[in-house]
Amino acid sequence: MQNGFVESFNGKLRDECLNETLFTNLNEARQIIEAWRIDYNTKPTAHEPQRAHTD
Repeated sequence: MQNGFVESFNGKLRDECLNETLFTNLNEARQIIEAWRIDYNTKPTAHEPQRAHTD
């Protein structure tokens, strides 16, 4: 199943970031992809319950 997770990640990266962005240089690409990766790893998934905000 590990390959399925990799394929899913690659597809989301392509659809949500790479196909939507025109990079002007390598440094910009690294920054935008890193920001996307952080967002991808911190947002809840469909099978994960959302956490209540504690203010």
